[in-house]
Amino acid sequence: MGDLSPNHCVQILTLQSAVEEFQLSEKQLKHKLEVQAETLSSKMEELRALSENTQSSMTTEMMEVQLKTMELESAKVRLGEARLDSGARVLLVDGLLLVQVELEQILQESRYREQQLELSNSRLQRQVERLTEEKEEREREAVSWFNSLEKSRELNRDLQIQLDQVLQQAQDPNSRGNSLFAELEDKRAAMERQLISMKVQHQSLQKMHTFSKQQMQRMKVECETEDSWVELLVQIATLMQLQGSRADPAQLERLQSMLSEKNAEIQSLMTKLQRLEKMETLLKSQPANPVQAESVGGQDETYYTDLLQLKLNNSVKDAERLGDELSLQRMKSLSESQRALELERKLFTSERLLKQTQSDKIKLQLRVEELQQKYEPKEVKKYPIQRKRKEKLPVDVKPEPDGSAHREQVVAVEIEETDHMKVGCEDENSPAEITAAAPASEPEPELKPAKCVKISSDQPDVIPSPSWPVTDQKEETKNNQEVRRKKPKTEVIYVTSNNTMENQCTQQ
Repeated sequence: MGDLSPNHCVQILTLQSAVEEFQLSEKQLKHKLEVQAETLSSKMEELRALSENTQSSMTTEMMEVQLKTMELESAKVRLGEARLDSGARVLLVDGLLLVQVELEQILQESRYREQQLELSNSRLQRQVERLTEEKEEREREAVSWFNSLEKSRELNRDLQIQLDQVLQQAQDPNSRGNSLFAELEDKRAAMERQLISMKVQHQSLQKMHTFSKQQMQRMKVECETEDSWVELLVQIATLMQLQGSRADPAQLERLQSMLSEKNAEIQSLMTKLQRLEKMETLLKSQPANPVQAESVGGQDETYYTDLLQLKLNNSVKDAERLGDELSLQRMKSLSESQRALELERKLFTSERLLKQTQSDKIKLQLRVEELQQKYEPKEVKKYPIQRKRKEKLPVDVKPEPDGSAHREQVVAVEIEETDHMKVGCEDENSPAEITAAAPASEPEPELKPAKCVKISSDQPDVIPSPSWPVTDQKEETKNNQEVRRKKPKTEVIYVTSNNTMENQCTQQ
């Protein structure tokens, strides 16, 4: 295949040079033909003018001779009537003879001029015949050159079609046959494409690895705190979001291949456009119609050239029509490819939105867990909630030796019934309902916590027992105060539905 394309290129170049030489010679011959036609027309005009001058001069001279003869006849009549003397008659006869001699000389000169004019006319006619013969020869040569030019154009067109077919076959991997070299070339091209895709994937994986390593180092440092697992999940969500926003290497490779195909198609179209522009300039450089002769014979001779010109115009129109159809088909293929690209883009955006929604879902789950930790602390679970009640200890009970009577003194814990019902509802509800109820309670200026343990400020009802010492009661009250101090106070945090940077910072 590599040997055929240079031979075709050389043949095309030789044919193009021959076509240009033929066009130059045709232009020169047409120019010479126009010059000779102009000289012929000028000579014909000169011959017509000379013939008119000779006819006018001959007619005037004949009229003068006739007038002189009439005068002589009248003179003779007068002489006969007058009957002059013999001497006078002799003189008159001599004068008449002289006049006759002069008239004969004038007649000879006019005949000589007429012969000269006839000779010049015959010479001009021969020149006209010679020029017409040369014109016919040049026209025949022009017709032969035009026929050879048409044949060369057809041959060039056939060779161009063959060259395009050969190039298409060379580019088509399916039409190479079962030869070993073709299979090796196909395998090499496939391996190159696979190598490029693997390189792109390797680079992307390296970038992801370095980024994940940095994130892991940061997370190792931050995991030393108590809430490190929450931040770890946040980082995982951000990584998933980054992975969703990252471009797919397979899609990038496909887009690059499509871009290279479109660039090759644009380059081929540019070459075809240049070739068509050259053909258009060549067609414009040719004259529209040859010079039409005045005679009927010239019209018969230009009939073939007109016929060929009509055929050429019809072929040009067919070529333009085919070019329009080809451009229409190309526009259709471009629209289809654009539609496919739009669908791929929509698919890619939907996948990215899916990954982003997954990361948002993980973030929301983390937020729900944080809210559960904030609104349901572990310390509350350690101390079970009890309703308000009062215990009355018997008065006659004796203190036990192991000191268990000291523990029977109970601090009254007041828990409102409404708070207990709220806690029961919150235990039954899902975390998503907590997050949905949080933004709804924003506009209220004062909110009660979802779970709250209130210690009543009233003094507990204690049955005095004379058997117990006062020091034991004081120690018990001190212990109760220490327990109250150790209990952590829950903070009320108002959560908004919008995920802003400030909220993320407060979470971390």
